[in-house]
Amino acid sequence: MSERQGREYTAYVPEQLYKRIAREVKRESFVTPYMLAEKYNMTISLARQVLKRLAKEGIVELYSPSRRAPIYVVKK
Repeated sequence: MSERQGREYTAYVPEQLYKRIAREVKRESFVTPYMLAEKYNMTISLARQVLKRLAKEGIVELYSPSRRAPIYVVKK
């Protein structure tokens, strides 16, 4: 059994960057992890974590759940 099993590991996103992403995402009609990764120079896995956090806060909603390329739409 691995020591990591059952734990959630997340990379650090500065709060200032997170607020900027949340503000700028509202201008888009849809968002993918690849779009965030390219625009903010981060890894795709980190972009996925940011999108999941935005979904929990109600800023975006998961439209197409896909393992490779989930698509989120912005709530108006």
